[in-house]
Amino acid sequence: MWGALVSAGILRASSASGQAREAPVVELGRGGHVEVALHARATQASARSERAAWLTVSLPLDRAAVPRVAEVPTAARSPAPPADPRVAALASFQQLRSLAAFTRQATAVALSVVHTAAERRRLDSLASRARSSALLPELRFRVLRNSDKALRWIPSGDDPYRITQADGTGLVLEGSMSFRLDRLVFASEELAVERLRQDAGAARLKLESRVVETLLGLFRARELSCADDGNPPDRAPRVLDVLQLFADLDALTAGWFSEQAPSLGRAIWGFPEAVLGACSPPPPPPPAPTPAQISTVSARTVATFAVASPAGSE
Repeated sequence: MWGALVSAGILRASSASGQAREAPVVELGRGGHVEVALHARATQASARSERAAWLTVSLPLDRAAVPRVAEVPTAARSPAPPADPRVAALASFQQLRSLAAFTRQATAVALSVVHTAAERRRLDSLASRARSSALLPELRFRVLRNSDKALRWIPSGDDPYRITQADGTGLVLEGSMSFRLDRLVFASEELAVERLRQDAGAARLKLESRVVETLLGLFRARELSCADDGNPPDRAPRVLDVLQLFADLDALTAGWFSEQAPSLGRAIWGFPEAVLGACSPPPPPPPAPTPAQISTVSARTVATFAVASPAGSE
């Protein structure tokens, strides 16, 4: 950097007309970035004309002395509450496998409802655009017009104290183009994007946990309501809990759960109505009468009417 500045100073000294001139203003990188800046300057005055260009490279060496923050170990997770022994005794491996498969499907549907994949792609696009912005330079321009008055002492034989006044005006055009090359590797905006990504991940985990807890609560409420024979006094509140959890799952999945609930009841309990709190399958409907049975019943009805009618009446 200093070599570039010295060469720029020699170039200006060779093109100067012998008068004193001001040093160029070099703006170093601000914000701790690795910057490569190209500057150009043109000066047009009444007594001189000047063209200059110089290159500056800024290296943030102070970053090497910044202490790193140590990672704080995460707190131990609280143990899960013990499962109800009655539910554990009633559940089979086939039921648990069916419930786990349905839970995965419900979680995927709930995540698609809130557009989780689209949000993740949007955050990735923000981070990549922040890094690619290093290819676009920062442009700075400055226009300066000045006027000066100079007094010169020019002694002569007749007037040893002769002083002349010279008026002059000047126009300065200055521009610079800076590239922040360190943004190609890491951009400071990625920290904000990472915080947004962590918030989105926490919301996604919360939604997944809510779907799993609601499905397990539905299974638990139905099993507890049907654990005892007969009609226990707490059966009605537990059936209402089943219906409430059913509505919550249907809202989380935007109507998908109500369409797939019969298959869940059939896979876990053997009949579709179990997901609504029913403990036993409904009785099968009576078989439809055949045409022969219908004609027999009609004949019997006519005969009965003929026997019951008084004699001689038509």
